[in-house]
Amino acid sequence: MPNKTADWPLKIIAVLAILYTLQVARDVMLPITLALIFSLLLSPVVSRLQAIHVPRSLAALTVMSICLSIAGSGVYALAKPASEWLQRVPEAVEVVREQLSSVNNSSPDVDAATRSIDSLAQEFSASANPRNPELTRVVITEAGWRSELGETAKNFGVYGTLSIILLFFLLTSGEALMRRFIHSLPTQRDKAVVTQIAHRAQTQMSRYLMTITAVNIAIGCITALALYLFDFPDPALWGAVAALMRYIPYLGVSITLILLSIVSAVSYPTATAIIAVPAAYALFSAAVGQFIDPLVHGFRFSLNPIVVFLWIFFWGWLWGAPGVLLAVPLLTLFQVVCQHTERLLPLAHIIGSTNE
Repeated sequence: MPNKTADWPLKIIAVLAILYTLQVARDVMLPITLALIFSLLLSPVVSRLQAIHVPRSLAALTVMSICLSIAGSGVYALAKPASEWLQRVPEAVEVVREQLSSVNNSSPDVDAATRSIDSLAQEFSASANPRNPELTRVVITEAGWRSELGETAKNFGVYGTLSIILLFFLLTSGEALMRRFIHSLPTQRDKAVVTQIAHRAQTQMSRYLMTITAVNIAIGCITALALYLFDFPDPALWGAVAALMRYIPYLGVSITLILLSIVSAVSYPTATAIIAVPAAYALFSAAVGQFIDPLVHGFRFSLNPIVVFLWIFFWGWLWGAPGVLLAVPLLTLFQVVCQHTERLLPLAHIIGSTNE
């Protein structure tokens, strides 16, 4: 008992060190994590091509080329409308500001309090510096959102390229590396456990990613078609946004709803038209969440919603927006590891249960 108690500070320090390393090494870990997740997704397809006597390197190159061609075509088609809407961000901000100002003008108490604060600030400034009674303002200039977006795009290109190269090596040589690692383990029990974890992780992750990707693409196409019928501007772009945001449970639908509301406020003149599209999307998302999602997710596995929500916030704090998108796949992978590790079985039961 004293030894176990003495180990707890070391364990806590080790966990904190791991978290600090993950945050500091974000730019290095992100490409590795993306390549690992996509290798789990694409490895079954590469293995099937190899089974029909296609060389593994050629199979990996073919699968990656097809995926990159589809993704590149989509990005190319949506790049122009996306850049146009980014240019209209100031207009959308001005519309929201006008709506907020109309709300503020309708409450005289808020205006009176604001005027009182302004007069108090001016009196304080005059008393502190009688020679210059005007309120002195200090403006700190920072880089605009366009420069930050450009820096993000540059980093995405660099680390995306590294991720693609690493993905190719994982698809061609990953299984051989895993076999060598398993062969180097000391006992047969360790070899069996690691083999089972690797097989289960690949199976469950590939099924999860393929299933949720198919569902999200279908929902994105339905959303784009409905927006087209509503004469919504750039329906393909917002259908793609809706499909991408659905990779973020709970928060993704809310983000899409907010974006559609802002675009409706900029695009439509009447209140009825502004409300129509967000209301229709909210009803559609509620129907999907009520009937489709339980069938899709419950068939494979179930995750505790509280754990999912906290996990998303944790990875968002750790890695930002990419961490939010990768949170659920990482949680699924962590659940598989916990289920096959005796000491981590209680964590597996807390996270959720599999239904296979």
